[in-house]
Amino acid sequence: MEESIWYEKQRSQMEESLWYLKQRHRNLQDYRQTNERLWDDQASSYINGRYLNPHQEDSEKMSQLLQQQHQVLQQTDTSMNLANNYAQEIKKLSAEIERLMDFARQDLQRSYHNYQYYLENNLTAKAELPIIANLINQANNAC
Repeated sequence: MEESIWYEKQRSQMEESLWYLKQRHRNLQDYRQTNERLWDDQASSYINGRYLNPHQEDSEKMSQLLQQQHQVLQQTDTSMNLANNYAQEIKKLSAEIERLMDFARQDLQRSYHNYQYYLENNLTAKAELPIIANLINQANNAC
């Protein structure tokens, strides 16, 4: 559970950082566009070519990659939620299986008891068979 809380916190911080990065990038680009007419000399060309244009490209690429990572994390969220749902379902089914196993154990115990009762009665019946056969013979001889 702690891992889940940590993960949620990290993902939230990443979303905030991503939003903040996009805002800063947009502010810088807006500022460049606003001052583009004012900075139209060789020095501004050098600064744009050497620093600001590569910064813009890197920032856009970084933003795209972070967005991709964010999408992967959202897919991970979906998978984790699905796994948690499966875990809850497994827990319910496990409890049901345990209940059915208890029932089966009780049923098996009753079966052993009934089998023991059968063995005792069978022995008693077998012990009575010679007496019954003798009585049948006496009845046949009496006629």
